Amino acid sequence: MLAPGLIILAVFFGLPIIDLVRTSFTQWPGIGEARYIGIDNYVTAFTSPAVREALFRSVALGVGAALILSAIATVLAALVSGGIRGKAFYRVVWFLPAIAPPSAVAVFWALSVQPRSGAVNAFLGAIGLGRTHAWLADPSTAMYVIIAVAVWAGVGFAFLVILGGMEEVPVSVYEAASIDGASRIRQFFSITLPLVRPVLSMIVLLEVIWAFNGFTLVWGMTLGGPGNATTILPVQVYKDAFLFANFGLAAAVSVVGGLLLLVVGLAGQALGSRKGVDE
Repeated sequence: MLAPGLIILAVFFGLPIIDLVRTSFTQWPGIGEARYIGIDNYVTAFTSPAVREALFRSVALGVGAALILSAIATVLAALVSGGIRGKAFYRVVWFLPAIAPPSAVAVFWALSVQPRSGAVNAFLGAIGLGRTHAWLADPSTAMYVIIAVAVWAGVGFAFLVILGGMEEVPVSVYEAASIDGASRIRQFFSITLPLVRPVLSMIVLLEVIWAFNGFTLVWGMTLGGPGNATTILPVQVYKDAFLFANFGLAAAVSVVGGLLLLVVGLAGQALGSRKGVDE
């Protein structure tokens, strides 16, 4: 029964991974014969300042976006679950960014933050805060814009999943807490959050992985610039492979990034399982 699925996984995932690992031990410009060079690519990957900085930016983007959007999604889900007026409308509106293609999101926001023609600067100018901010051209602000857009794009999915977890909490638990005199805020922190903690853990883990791999968003908005200010690990891999014709190094960096995400995923699952057992 499992054979068809396992065959598909082996062909479309297993074989490319094997080829990726094989390529990481070679020097290959994309054409011709690959030359075996041992672990030189991995030595370069671990000693290259560009790779280290790209890894740091990937972690900052993944962790920053995941924590911020999870907090916002939790608040939005609590409002809808608590019976806010028009909750059916908010379910749809808050989820809309999640179904937009990442490339379209990147283009939309890249145009929106343009110095003179962007909607963001037009709004800031209308309230007296200036309308010539070069958000994506300034290395000190470009990464923050990327994180903000990642939050905007990802909060809808997190909101819907967390809302589903909140709506699974038995109403009787809240009724008992109300009888005991617990306020709405006390119920939220003492009942809702502990009971949806497994869902929150899953959302944070998924969002970290998705934002860490946010190539489309970064490339569509900044191409990794200005300079290398927004070059995250997937963008660095693309540059090494297709701009610098160093597919061996790109493969090695990909392997390192994949192993890091694998460790993060396994650690997150183990932590979630331990919490579930303790509870």
